[in-house]
Amino acid sequence: MTPFWPLLEHTFLIPIDRGELFSVAGIRVGFENIERAYRQQGYVDATPEPETEVDDDRRTIDLVIKIGQQVQYRLGSIEFWGVNAATREKLMESLPKSGEVFDATKLDEFFRVNRTILPPEASGDDVRVERDNKLKRVRILNDLRVCPQQAN
Repeated sequence: MTPFWPLLEHTFLIPIDRGELFSVAGIRVGFENIERAYRQQGYVDATPEPETEVDDDRRTIDLVIKIGQQVQYRLGSIEFWGVNAATREKLMESLPKSGEVFDATKLDEFFRVNRTILPPEASGDDVRVERDNKLKRVRILNDLRVCPQQAN
């Protein structure tokens, strides 16, 4: 398996160029970009870890980011609770198929794209992602059942 990191070599994920002032905010944005890039490729546990070397004489900081890639997850199954068969089928059309790389960033997009056919109160809070570490698969459970209203 080819490591994912070569894919990042030509991508500018950290918005700071060599020679610019060190920016903690820029580094944070870069870490978020790195994490998102790895999550898109199924590496949901990838963690960037900074190593800095300060040169007081030259007034520079060298930054090396080591990425703990972990394992790549693929999509196992997707379940919907609380929607009819026609809605379930329509929702499944907008999702990746079993066996494809799990793109964790697509969950928010899923709710935005399908807002018109989802229950009005549906959100990412209704989703549970279960990992099968042995098979390196995820199971997505969408619990869209409506809670009954309590009488006053």
